[in-house]
Amino acid sequence: MTKKLFLVILYLSIIVSFVDLSSLYAQGTIDEEFTLEEITVTAQKREENQQKVPMAMSVISADEINTLGKSNLDEILADIPNAVISKANDGLRISLRGIADDTQTNHGQSVSMPTVALNMDGVFSNRKDTGSGLFDLERVEVLYGPQSTLYASNSPGGIVNVVTANPKLDRYEASGLLEYGNYNLLHTEGVLNAPVSKRFAVRAGFQTSVHDGYLSNGGMEDDSKSARLRLLYQANDKLSFVATGEIAKGSSQQFASVDAFVNQDDLDDPWSTTRDLGNATERNSSKIYGRMDWEIGFVTLSMVPSYAKQDGSGQEVSVMPGMPGQSDIVQINEFNNDSDEKTVELRLASSADSSVKWVVGFNYYKSSDTVDSVGYVDSVANGDYRWSRMDEDAKAAFGNITYPVTGRFRATAGYRQSWDNLHNLRDEGTNRGGSIDYQTYDYENKYEKPDYKLGFEYDLSEESMIYADYATSYRNQGMGIQQAVTPPPQKLKAISMGAKNRFFDRKLQLNASAFYYDYANYSATQMAFSFSEDNLMTPEPNPTGSYMYVVQDDGSTTWGDGNMYGLDIDLDAIITSKDNLRLSVSYLKSEWKELFFNYENDYTLSADAGRYPQGMDIIVSLVPLEDVSYKGKPMTHSPEWTINATYKHIFSLWNGGTLEPQIQASYKSSYRLSWMDSDYPSNYQEAFHMINLSAAYMNPDGKWTLSAYVRNLENYASKIGYFGAPVNATMLVDPRIYGAVLSVRF
Repeated sequence: MTKKLFLVILYLSIIVSFVDLSSLYAQGTIDEEFTLEEITVTAQKREENQQKVPMAMSVISADEINTLGKSNLDEILADIPNAVISKANDGLRISLRGIADDTQTNHGQSVSMPTVALNMDGVFSNRKDTGSGLFDLERVEVLYGPQSTLYASNSPGGIVNVVTANPKLDRYEASGLLEYGNYNLLHTEGVLNAPVSKRFAVRAGFQTSVHDGYLSNGGMEDDSKSARLRLLYQANDKLSFVATGEIAKGSSQQFASVDAFVNQDDLDDPWSTTRDLGNATERNSSKIYGRMDWEIGFVTLSMVPSYAKQDGSGQEVSVMPGMPGQSDIVQINEFNNDSDEKTVELRLASSADSSVKWVVGFNYYKSSDTVDSVGYVDSVANGDYRWSRMDEDAKAAFGNITYPVTGRFRATAGYRQSWDNLHNLRDEGTNRGGSIDYQTYDYENKYEKPDYKLGFEYDLSEESMIYADYATSYRNQGMGIQQAVTPPPQKLKAISMGAKNRFFDRKLQLNASAFYYDYANYSATQMAFSFSEDNLMTPEPNPTGSYMYVVQDDGSTTWGDGNMYGLDIDLDAIITSKDNLRLSVSYLKSEWKELFFNYENDYTLSADAGRYPQGMDIIVSLVPLEDVSYKGKPMTHSPEWTINATYKHIFSLWNGGTLEPQIQASYKSSYRLSWMDSDYPSNYQEAFHMINLSAAYMNPDGKWTLSAYVRNLENYASKIGYFGAPVNATMLVDPRIYGAVLSVRF
């Protein structure tokens, strides 16, 4: 029945594209001069009207971001259709249409490329932090995947493009923002644009943000600051250079967690926790990047180089159950990490007025992540010393062309060839009778894969188009940090189709898109933990508590295949000159096509009594494990229904100013944050809804705006991250946040 409903809605959304709905209105009934805004995007590496881009996408404007006091990426993307934003120790994990990133981390460092890539002013980064440079924005574009044939990362889930403002040659301008809210929130921004000459302009800005922790132990606090300096040199009408430098510094507990729970109704305050405050981090980062655009005859040559460096330190705290009747074991890892990224993209593109739209290019990405750590158990060094360096070297050549077969029909083709090289060098030290015994591991893996895209677009009228495409993508899943096993690359085959329409003299926008994904080689590990006394080490003596020996079956790691299909419908309507309604409805179905654990139940265990303090006698009882199949079960981060609605009304005041109240409501049906049955029900997020309210007053000359907002009005603790046994911890969305924002422009 669900599949039939899906097809019916899809057919209706496409059929309506062929109908001139304005004819349903009597002649002369539309006489007000107001239309929907034309939004310019750069989703295909060129400036275009969003409604003319043949792909499913969402765009968030800077005004919308500031009005609701959104300064972090998870807040900005919270209401995107078919999106789930979660958190892990390496930062944000963005899931679009059920394509999620569940790979492990190495002391706060990512070990794999993201499923949904983040590009900042055209520069790709593998870092998954909250985006400290999110100020002086023009817009944020969310492109549903796959997008591998145009961007610097194999991105099966999609792309998030963050676009900040460029210097302007034609005017001086300055702006500022002051925000204050609960939890002692204080957020400031300032921007100055100055044309130094007819060809040279400077734009400088800064941002600071500080608030108390949302958790009772101080977790989820923030204290960050960043600054940006951007220079524009317009050599002539054909040649321009932009150079940008950024610095950021932060000390935060943003990724703190609480004890896992099933339902918040069972708790007086979900944000109250007795857990030790773990995962503290201090990060400093700097980045230099630029862009050159040179029109040479009928082509444009562009080059985008960048260099970024980050250093950080912190600690991770985890708790493992002790033997019955004994205290739990507190494991603390103190670490330092350093990373750097180098990227460059070189491309040629057709001129803006060319009937054939094409782009060819080459991009190069190189990163190096170094981590050194020491582990403690109950404040006693347990001999867990580690130094590791993970290097990634990725190169790709790509090309896309859109050819006008007729005046209305265009065919599109894209190709990408990737060469990825992963290298992991690791030293681990173990305390053996007072001396450190080091072991060295050196692994290297290489991938070479092509990606394809074939599609078409057809203009039904000036304001309506349909499109469809078939595209592939792959993603390397990184280097396993616990063993010399690197999973095969994930592979995506995707069929997408959609329609984009504007009706009633551009007062109603109705877009629809449908998709079918075939996703292969999803890396999965399911280990069984036994807490029976026979399966635990018994120390003689044991000065630091009890230790559990976990035996991993060779069949506990496998690679699964899944399917996702769904439909997104987006409506944007100007009801009157003062009323605007936006509504999105998304349906998503995901399930494992194949995920099977074939446990061998054949263990070979050698006792190593010298590995632990003062020696231990090991008693191990091997418990046979039953084979497990997940076929037909839902995958992660896949709510079946997502509904978002926003209504705004404009009041014209007696003094010439305006007051714009707005209400946002969202609903998500239930989904899982991890796929393992053993995590259920702690990994289960029940169906929930959230409401955001805001009201903005703009003075008559438009030079300043004062807005007030409330986010998460119901104070609902939705789960945005889950860590299974032995950690058993959950990360939560922000609680009810309210505040006021004063924005000024000169």
